[in-house]
Amino acid sequence: MKKLLASISLLFCIFLCSAQTDTIKRVNKSADDWDKTYVKVEREAYFPGGQRAWLSFLQEHLEYPAKAKRKNIQGTVVVQFIVDKDGTLSYIEAISGPEQLRQAAVNVIKKSPNWTPASQNGYNVKSYKKQPVGFALQQ
Repeated sequence: MKKLLASISLLFCIFLCSAQTDTIKRVNKSADDWDKTYVKVEREAYFPGGQRAWLSFLQEHLEYPAKAKRKNIQGTVVVQFIVDKDGTLSYIEAISGPEQLRQAAVNVIKKSPNWTPASQNGYNVKSYKKQPVGFALQQ
């Protein structure tokens, strides 16, 4: 009887210890996720006003480099940046596209207002964004 009671007490203690450890893991995980920069999200960050507003902003603020115009250089530059929880932009860099157009694409992103941040599980989150910026000369 004493062995049975000791065994039950031991199993009960193990059960309690494992339950407490699991709770601690969940708390630590969410603390680690607090400032995580997401790559995939439920809703991506976007320019305020949507695609139409983005195109209008580009027409008004994009400066085609004179040297690229003279050399008839056209193409699309992909700019990657981070949109923070409050919509501010940081770590802006051109990751592809014609070299002569990259700085102009980065500059137009820097001129843009705060973006609408991405969301995950109903909360605004910090996320990466890749935004194409097109350069075309009229013929």
